Amino acid sequence: MTAITVRDTVGSVLDLRLLETFREVATRGSFSAAAEALSFTQPAVSQHVARLERQVGTRLFDRDARGVRLTRAGTALQRHAEALLESARRAEAEVRAEAGLHVPEVRLAAFPTAAAGLVPMALRELRAAQPDVRPRLRIVEEDLALEELALDRVDVALTIGSDLAPAPTRAGIESERILDDPMLVAVPRSHPLARRPAIALDDLREEQWLLTAVGGTCQDSNIVRHACAGAGFEPLVHFESEDYQALLGMTASGMGVTVIPSLASLSVPADVVVRPIAGEAPTRHIFAARRAGDDDPAVEAAVDALRIAGRRVLLGTAPALAA
Repeated sequence: MTAITVRDTVGSVLDLRLLETFREVATRGSFSAAAEALSFTQPAVSQHVARLERQVGTRLFDRDARGVRLTRAGTALQRHAEALLESARRAEAEVRAEAGLHVPEVRLAAFPTAAAGLVPMALRELRAAQPDVRPRLRIVEEDLALEELALDRVDVALTIGSDLAPAPTRAGIESERILDDPMLVAVPRSHPLARRPAIALDDLREEQWLLTAVGGTCQDSNIVRHACAGAGFEPLVHFESEDYQALLGMTASGMGVTVIPSLASLSVPADVVVRPIAGEAPTRHIFAARRAGDDDPAVEAAVDALRIAGRRVLLGTAPALAA
């Protein structure tokens, strides 16, 4: 992104280059993953975050062996970062258009697990196939993503469907199924079941469960609970969180077991083992939605990159799934 700064009412200046780096670290939960997404070195990402923390006068991340977590101040900044970056993008695009310059871009909206797993693979494919296309990413839940798509604020929105609830849709929006995302069991590496090549849900009926919250923004909890009911039991839920990294962290600490979508398994703590579910695994379906009739080559290239990334996950060639 072009070096642009935003001055607030008390005179301090936010460098949007640093803010973009901050957003990637916050989204991906690690400095190394952000460095890969930005084509930076990890030390450069660390330096950007340190400079931004000096600018705002406080820590934005807590760092530990499992990665990084936003502080309260970091969470507050994350709420504003996307709006600031989008405003700068629009200003730059308008200036370039007035000057007769054009850089093709595609704006993506993805829910968190897709943003952390599927989208980075797709962006690598997009960069290889169309190096001139500039991708933009927003991390939003699927209902908001569709609203942004309908309002022409993004070009491609990733959504979730399942056998229990179809993917949401809107008039004038067309969707393409790009990935079936099966659920996987995650257990502590010291757990007796960790040595099995696959784990049946019935073998977990007496375990303490760590799950996404019922009635939260994610429908995964209903998918998992329905599968457990089909296996003849109701999971004993010990901890709930919408953050899969938090669930995996709790699993690593030995607090219980969890079931996660394959996209969330692309980065797991060293003390956690991920195994397929024996039999027919509960599965969610990932769709790429775009405005009907949109024939922009950049949009088609992005959807094609998502198709390729989806096939990589399905075939088990994503790094963590191949382990």
